[in-house]
Amino acid sequence: MPSIEAVTVPKWGMTMTEGKITQWMVGEGDLVTRGQEILEIETTKVTNVVEAAASGTLRRIVLTEGTTAPVGALAGVIADEVATPEEIDAFIESYADRLGGGDEGEGGAAVPRTIVVDGGAINLLEAGPQSDETVVLLHGFGGDLSTWLFNQSALAESMRVVAIDLPGHGASSPIAGGDIFPKIVSAVEAAVEAVAPGKLHLIAHSFGGAVAAAIAANRPSRVASLTLIAPIGLSRQISREFLVDFVAAERRRPLHSVLERLFADPSKITSDMVEGTLRFKRLEGVPEALSAIADTIADDHGGQVQSIGGQLAALTCPVTILWGERDAIVPVPQQADLPANARLRIIPGIGHMPQMEASSAVNEAILENLQRG
Repeated sequence: MPSIEAVTVPKWGMTMTEGKITQWMVGEGDLVTRGQEILEIETTKVTNVVEAAASGTLRRIVLTEGTTAPVGALAGVIADEVATPEEIDAFIESYADRLGGGDEGEGGAAVPRTIVVDGGAINLLEAGPQSDETVVLLHGFGGDLSTWLFNQSALAESMRVVAIDLPGHGASSPIAGGDIFPKIVSAVEAAVEAVAPGKLHLIAHSFGGAVAAAIAANRPSRVASLTLIAPIGLSRQISREFLVDFVAAERRRPLHSVLERLFADPSKITSDMVEGTLRFKRLEGVPEALSAIADTIADDHGGQVQSIGGQLAALTCPVTILWGERDAIVPVPQQADLPANARLRIIPGIGHMPQMEASSAVNEAILENLQRG
């Protein structure tokens, strides 16, 4: 029996419906190995690569560079030498019938909803089967729930996953007045309580890491595991300049320059990512909220304000911390800054956004920590 494997436009994120083929990294007739990066695709949020699902020869490129196609569309075919050209032709011809064959179709997009809490509303996106345990995803400063577009779908294959827009971000209401940080924690807790009453697996990035640590400290009996990605609060070092410049950037080029600092590979940034961030920053109350949040992250001397080491040390659930080796925003802390109960994994060649730049490695580490919990 010949081995024929499809290379398809993946579904990165619950709201993704299509992608643009920007580059084939291999050509027809080239040998590829399982896990090899073979195709680059641009979405409305970010550019990422597709890895080969099997070893063999790239026998056919179906979608050429520059083509925009729906999620699930056949982009290419990997096959062994036994497969005949006729069998590959038949495979390609039959593949169109599979697209959209599910209940909602491969391209069906999930829809976020809002939860009313004290002081406003929290926007969130739910995915995965109903369960007594829920994975909760919390993004970092200046981001939104689309930060997890390469992670939520993968985790939702086996668990219920809820991605949340933090207050003052995405489609969630800004927080006004003083005591910004505890108000953010309280609002997120209220939203989580409304949609996830059982055990929680908290996964959080950067500023969201401090929010998750506070929630875990407040509700230790409910938190089954904690996975933090480049969290603030474990050392004094931080790029205060990034926070200031992000808040100040009001045009496309300056904002693009600021966002580049998040990635070791700036080509990950798309024009839609920049435009979407600009639109968010122009919403009423958002600039003021971001400035207030920035002050809860770093002080005027460029040092971190939050401290989460004690909170983490008091937890009995599994704690894993992931960090990009080339993080230019929150540098990798010293071993002495880490609580003894936390596992640290440094991902080589990656910046402040490992969940986007090294999603496969991050998803693997997250799943491992979930199983420990």
